Amino acid sequence: MRPSARRVPRHTAWILPLAILTSAAVFLLVMAGGDAAYALRVLGHQDSSITDVEWKQRTSVRAAAAPRPWPATGGCPIRQSLPTRNAQSIVVVHDGRLVCEWYGTGGAPGRPAAAFSVSKTLVSLLVSQAVADGSISGLDLPITQAVPELRARDPRFDAITLGDLIDMRSGIAFSENTSFPWLNRDYPSVYYASDLAKTVVQRPEIAGAPGPFTYNDYAPNLVGLAYQRLTGTSLTRGPLQRLWDDLGAEHPAAWCVDGHGFPYHESGLVVTARDLARVGQLMLDDGKVDGRQVAPRAFLDRSLDPANREPVTTFAGISVGYRNGWWVLPRGDGGRDLAAMGAHGQIMVVSPSTRTVIVRMGDDEQTNIQIAATLQRLADQL
Repeated sequence: MRPSARRVPRHTAWILPLAILTSAAVFLLVMAGGDAAYALRVLGHQDSSITDVEWKQRTSVRAAAAPRPWPATGGCPIRQSLPTRNAQSIVVVHDGRLVCEWYGTGGAPGRPAAAFSVSKTLVSLLVSQAVADGSISGLDLPITQAVPELRARDPRFDAITLGDLIDMRSGIAFSENTSFPWLNRDYPSVYYASDLAKTVVQRPEIAGAPGPFTYNDYAPNLVGLAYQRLTGTSLTRGPLQRLWDDLGAEHPAAWCVDGHGFPYHESGLVVTARDLARVGQLMLDDGKVDGRQVAPRAFLDRSLDPANREPVTTFAGISVGYRNGWWVLPRGDGGRDLAAMGAHGQIMVVSPSTRTVIVRMGDDEQTNIQIAATLQRLADQL
């Protein structure tokens, strides 16, 4: 070897890889806002999964004090047509009677499962109850009256009402992009948040005036935060338990919460298919259970009224609307059905024209809209 040749001494060869790893770690930590636990959740779990309920913290909701088992009928004329692939549970209720029930691997009548964005429909219903009993003045209440910190960040938040947030028409920007560097994206910042209330106060940005539809996971959490501040309680505790008692729910439920006990309002509901179907049945029974008004008339009117139910987006060639926490599905006869839809194939279709509720829970098989369209066709067969 020539005397002028140089080599990196062996005992220092590790410095460069260590420096690269350290720089990467610092970069990711900065992207995570200094929250190492959040960064580990995002990097460790990556996309959401139906098994996330196994590691997320939860608050419990007991079965109703007086459960009301579904009246049942013998036989299921559509059993062979049920979309069972990757499903865990399918429940079909027609004219208020349980006509079909199917369970696959991981599913059982009394086993709750993650409902994901079906949670948004429950948030809307529970808020409507608070409006009906006077705990909240109305859906036209500006969000800044409950969360004034938003006004301090941007005065344009004053124009956003609770109704705008529930209808996904707030003007708040939101992206479901989960590309590199992952940690600073909107979707994971909500779903994996360590302090969700803090996140939805400090992170949302205004994209435009309220009006245009933008599906948005900040929105239901801002509604939930407003509910908590205006009523002094979380809607997933006493209010959800009262709803479960009113419905006569047969099984316990749960709601996933962050490390501070704040609910993931956009995705946290954990429920059985049987009991979720009771929420759909409310829409067919004028909001009543045994003659008692459970879903306020205003909730029904706002969900079913043709106003503001025009298509807002298109999935797999099907144009759908969104109103009051429900997706609005077109029917071939010119009518409309309602659907609550959550990630990975959690679907509840409510068909007023056929008096049918169908709940399908499990894992991905097709896109949500394709599964919903299949459930619509099955309702028509009844």
